[in-house]
Amino acid sequence: MYMGLMDKVTAGVERFAEEADKAIDKGKAKVGELQIELQMDGLAKKLGYLVFDFYRGRQVDQAQRQQLLDELSRLEDKLFQAKAEAAAKAQATATAEARAASATEPPTAGSPTAGSPTAGSPAAGSPAADTPPATEAGASGDSSPGPASS
Repeated sequence: MYMGLMDKVTAGVERFAEEADKAIDKGKAKVGELQIELQMDGLAKKLGYLVFDFYRGRQVDQAQRQQLLDELSRLEDKLFQAKAEAAAKAQATATAEARAASATEPPTAGSPTAGSPTAGSPAAGSPAADTPPATEAGASGDSSPGPASS
C-alpha cells in the first residue's frame, strides 16, 4: 500500500518536473525572441533618425544607412527562424504527447473504437437495427391503445 502511494507521488512529481522544464524552455525561447525584437527596435530608431536627417536636408552617411538595413534584415531573418523553431518544437511536443496519451489510455466505456458502433447507433444485428422506423402512430397495424373508433 505504502509503495503504491509512493510510486504515484513519484510519477506525479516527475510529470510536474517535465511540465516545468517545458515551460522554462518556452520562456527561454520567448525571451530570445524579445531580445531580437529589442535589437531591431533600436536599429529601426537609428534608421528613422537617418531618414529624418535626410528629410531635413542634412548629410546622411549612406554606408551607415546600408549597414543598419543589413543588420535589420539579418535580425528579422533570425527572428523568423527562432519563431519557426519554437513552433516546430511545440508541434513535435504536442504530437508526442498525443501519441503517448493514446498509447497509454485504454478506451473508456461509451467511447467508440475502430470497428465498433458509435454511441447512440444500434449495433448491427441488434433488434433496434433490424426494425424499420414507424412513419405514423398506429400505421404499422400494431395493437397499441389509441382512440376507439365506433
